[in-house]
Formats: sequence, structure tokens, C-alpha cells
Amino acid sequence: MRNPLPRSCQREAEKLFSVEEQPKLRAYLIDVLARLNLTTKHTEQMLSDHLQALHYLTEHGLTLEAAMERLSSAQLSDFYLKERKEWYPLDHAAKIYPLSMSLKRMMVFRVSCYLKEPVVPAMLQMALTYTMKRFPYFATTIKCGFFWHYLDSATRRFAARPETKLPCSVMKLGSVASPSFRVIYYQNRISVEFFHILADGTGALIFLRTLLKTYLRLMGEEIPEFQDAFDIDGTPQPVEWSDDFPLCDKPNEVHGFADKPAMQMRGMLPYEQPNRVLHFNFSTEALLKQARSKGVTITALLLGYMLLACKDAAPSHTGKRKIQIQLPVNMRKFYPSTTLRNFSMYCGLRLLPSEVTTLDDILPEITRQVKAGTAKEALDQTMQLSRKLVRYLRFVPLIVKRPIAYLIYGFLGDGVFTSTLSNLGEVKTPPEMERYVDKFDFVLGPPIQNRAVCSLCSYHDKAVFTVVKNTTLTAFEDSLYRHFTENGLTPYMEGSD
Repeated sequence: MRNPLPRSCQREAEKLFSVEEQPKLRAYLIDVLARLNLTTKHTEQMLSDHLQALHYLTEHGLTLEAAMERLSSAQLSDFYLKERKEWYPLDHAAKIYPLSMSLKRMMVFRVSCYLKEPVVPAMLQMALTYTMKRFPYFATTIKCGFFWHYLDSATRRFAARPETKLPCSVMKLGSVASPSFRVIYYQNRISVEFFHILADGTGALIFLRTLLKTYLRLMGEEIPEFQDAFDIDGTPQPVEWSDDFPLCDKPNEVHGFADKPAMQMRGMLPYEQPNRVLHFNFSTEALLKQARSKGVTITALLLGYMLLACKDAAPSHTGKRKIQIQLPVNMRKFYPSTTLRNFSMYCGLRLLPSEVTTLDDILPEITRQVKAGTAKEALDQTMQLSRKLVRYLRFVPLIVKRPIAYLIYGFLGDGVFTSTLSNLGEVKTPPEMERYVDKFDFVLGPPIQNRAVCSLCSYHDKAVFTVVKNTTLTAFEDSLYRHFTENGLTPYMEGSD
């Protein structure tokens, strides 16, 4: 009987396993092959993935039978077999992102987990293969329609690759099945980078934790199901990819799209984006203790430090332009949403450089502005402005819409802020995962005009405050470090040289 396995697969199997093991291995691979309906290239890669994972498990104590059971072909279900014809319109926040991208810049962000042991690439690849069936909305590629971009289903192998590029680098979109997210690894770090059209930080974290849970299970660890990750054998629900921005529709009339231009920090914008990525590692308890001693939240405390650093990095003549910091807010705390898509809005913190004096002096005003700006009514108003812009552009052909949107985003979006602070909050995992996970971090992609943007997330007593730089001038991060240490917070520094 003719062997249906590709010759490359047969040669690899003969190289990795003994002659006695070949009959069982061949039957296993034929069963895997029966669950695949991919291109020849992706089929061969998928079979190789299974062989490499089996080899790793057998080299680390499992019998071939036990390894094949752990990597049962049933875990593929029919996700890579049936033709998927679903397509998804972009949510209202996402519609502007592909219009505003260029060859050098696009809205990409990253969430990463640092394990206490080096990543095993073969097992991470299998974890990604199994995880994707639970996230059909992410198994898509961006396409151009007549009026808007949209997401089209992509039936393919999704690869976990070693990290070789700068964080949040531009993705190559537009090919037949190019994905709009990537899974990459480096030493003990697993990162997932998303083009912002797919998700916000909440959706990205759900995906990453699901991937981690699956990876650790394949490594033989007993990890239970938990609330902040999906069961990969569960049934995807339409509410997980719903556009929930219409929940915020109100009858009130809103006016205007843009704020006044903000002060931009000093420094030449380089060709390479981002220029530097710096991680300030703190004790969560130390940050919390200082914030409580000053009667503010951790977010307000860090905004205070950022304002001081922005002033130190300001040009000599700022005129009447204010330091304006964008603060994204998760709208799920106001509305009953379970979407993986974007469901965040932002408020702005604004102070003249002359009003930024000492940390203790500016914290009350920061707290007042944050409280007012993150109120539900204020955020609803901002969200309606975003939807109003989309409505104005809805009947403009895409070829005409793109340069208009790029101008609006670059000069009204980026230009009305000096910097950004995005706080992803505390990342939670079950106790059974804690012995394997060291920390998480969250990296924003580089903006168009802003010289630096910041983000924060914490895991138990490890809080990582990340600065993404768009200039070689170090005034902003030098000032941050000085103000932190002068106030009793000494961070452990990691990142670019």
C-alpha cells in the first residue's frame, strides 16, 4: 500500500526514531494527516512539528506511546481540515488602525510572559497549534474591501518563531494568508504581538494565558482551567468577537474630533522604530506603599513621575502647549462585555510645563483629572466622537480614505499627546502556574510623533514599567530614573543597550 506521508516526513521520522518504532509512528502521523487540509508546505511543517514534539518528550522520559497520547491528533479537532469562510468587519476602534499604518509604523503591541525555565520551542509550537482552534477570530488575515478593511479567515499553520527583530516591528500584511499577530520566544520569554485591529490588552492576555496553560500541560504539568484563560476544547462564542462599542451609544450631541496640539519632547525621530525599549522593574509592594502614603493610586503616582520627566525632556520654548498624557481605560468595567476585540477608550491628563513643580504638589491635580476623565460619562463622550468619525468616513472609498485617516491619526491622534501610560493592571494566574512563571510585561508599539510611551503590568510582587523610545536622546528615561531613586524607588533596569 502506498504510504501517504510526504517523503520529507518519512526521512525525518527515520532520523529521529528507531526502526522498531516506525510502524506505530507511521500510523500516528497518518491519523494527524487525516486532520489536515492545508497547503503542501504547511502540511509538511505541521507533521514535522509533531515529530519534533514527540522526539522531545521521548528524550525526556516518556515512552513513544505516552508521547503520542499526550499529543493526540484528536486535539486538532477539525480546525485545520474544514474550509473556513467566515469574515469579520473591524470594530469601530480598529477601523482607523490599518488606514494609519505605513511601511515603518503600525499599531502593534506586545504582552510577554517570563518563565523560570527556558522555552522548549517544539512544545510551544504544539501549544499554539492546539490553542488556535479556540480563537477562530485570531486565525484571520486583513483584507481590503471597497470602503473598509476586514478580517478574512485563514486556514494555515500558525508558527511560533524565535525572536529576531525589534519588539513590535511592522508586520507584513496583504499576502494570501499573512496573520496579523505573531508568537515569538527568546530564552525564557514567550511573547505575543498583536496588530491592534485584532484585540486590546485584555484580549491579548486571555490568549497568552491560554497558550501558557496549554504549553505547561504539554510539558506534563497539572494546570487546571481558570477564569482568565479559555478551555481550548470549548466552543467559541460569537460574543467573544463582537463589536461592543455600540453599547456606549447615547442620544447626547457631541462636537469636534481633536484636542489642541500637545508639547512634544526633544529628540530626533530615527528611521528605526522603536529606538529603545527599557524595563523598570519594581517591587509591586514598594510602589503600592508609596502610592498609599501619598493618598493616590499607582497609576496617578506614575503619571506624576512621567510629568516630571516630560518637563525635563521638554524643548526650551514650549509656548502655550501643555504636557498631555493619554490614559487608556478598559470599558469592560462599565459594560457587560466579554469581547476579545478592542473595547478601550482614553482620557487625557493636561498640565502646562510651568505647573509641573514637585511630585507632591502635582499629585492632587493628577488625581482630580484622572477621576474626571475616567468617569463613565466622559469616556462615553470620547467613544461617541470616535464612532462619529467612522460614520463620516463610511461611504468614502478606501483608496481615498487612507491618506485622510493617516493625516488625522498622525497629526491629530499622536499630535495631541506628549506620551501615553497604559496600565494593564495585575496579571492573574492560578496557584498551580505560579511556580513556573516569573513575571509578565507589556510593551506598546512606537507612536508616530511622541518620543516616548509607557506601559505597566504586575505579577505578584513584580511590577514592570516599560518605556518605548522613539529617539536616541535619553533625557526622558534619565529623568525618570533620577526621580524614582530620589524618592526611594530603585528599579532594576533591563532592555536596550
